[in-house]
Amino acid sequence: MQDDLVFKTGMAKRTLGWFVCLGAAGALVAMIYTIYTHPENQTSEELWSGVAIGVFLIGLMVFGIAMQYVRWSIEGENIVYHRLFKRKSIPISDLAGFGQIIISVMVIPFQHLDLYDHKLNHIARLPVSLKDWPKAEAWFAERLRYVVNDGSHILPKLRFADTPKN
Repeated sequence: MQDDLVFKTGMAKRTLGWFVCLGAAGALVAMIYTIYTHPENQTSEELWSGVAIGVFLIGLMVFGIAMQYVRWSIEGENIVYHRLFKRKSIPISDLAGFGQIIISVMVIPFQHLDLYDHKLNHIARLPVSLKDWPKAEAWFAERLRYVVNDGSHILPKLRFADTPKN
């Protein structure tokens, strides 16, 4: 369908994904090279710990690749959240509100869209690039109400923007 909206993660998050993937791959290659060139210095315990570290580094590589693949789209009456190994469909009729959250990691902002149901239960957190936020916000503002957090990330006090504070 040509009217479908597709949103991908921002450039900063994709760059972070490549950094994680390539860093883990470099560490794995360095570890394999060290074990291969000096096998006489390795005990069986060190080899098994190398295997465990290798599995962990492969997991980090998969995580870095998964950060590249994350996207979500609005297809008809559903929001479809695509991940590396999973696809989740969220009916828009189940949603009542949305909010924005910006998570800064080392001065780099990562923007997300939070979706809530009628009882203000958190349904999903979808990544949005900074340039796509106005388009996503306009689409959701037509259909859902804003959700405001008067508390903190740890102890949220959620309310719809049009309801008065208590």
